[in-house]
Amino acid sequence: MGGHWDGYDSIGGSVPLDLVNTVSWRRDPARREDRLSTPERLSEWVVLVGANTERLEISEAVLETVKAFRETLYRVLVSDPPDVTALRKPLIEAYRHASLPRSLPLRWVVPLESDGALPHFLALAAEDLLRTGDLERIRECEGPGCGWVFTDHTRNRSRRWCSSSDCGNRARAKRHYDKTRN
Repeated sequence: MGGHWDGYDSIGGSVPLDLVNTVSWRRDPARREDRLSTPERLSEWVVLVGANTERLEISEAVLETVKAFRETLYRVLVSDPPDVTALRKPLIEAYRHASLPRSLPLRWVVPLESDGALPHFLALAAEDLLRTGDLERIRECEGPGCGWVFTDHTRNRSRRWCSSSDCGNRARAKRHYDKTRN
């Protein structure tokens, strides 16, 4: 969960969840790292997650808007019960900038033609996930301090960690260490 994109892996399984996961160690203030530290980093991320084929020239203002939306989305995903009212304003703005293609299925779109479209694109992607996704399968990693979210696609809904080779491996190592100390 380091700060580099090398070997980027879509842990979340969707653009909105991967947006939330651009904060590493969210629940551990000493280790917390914002992977969207600059407009250039956000531009790289947009290409990495397949939202656009080329990098956008992103302003500081758009970066801050995207980061604020990311935090709002995280709170919606992990609160119980979820408070979706914070999504109202970003969604209304997104629909103001969206177009409706002339074909079915009915689906509002915001083409990523400029950086100003990015917050609206992300809001509609999040709305689509929260409207059509299997919400019971969206989980937060159980790794201490992690805070990453993902969609559990296992048949018995048993996935506990963002990655079995990362937080899962740390949990297994800790269990082994604890067992050998007793």
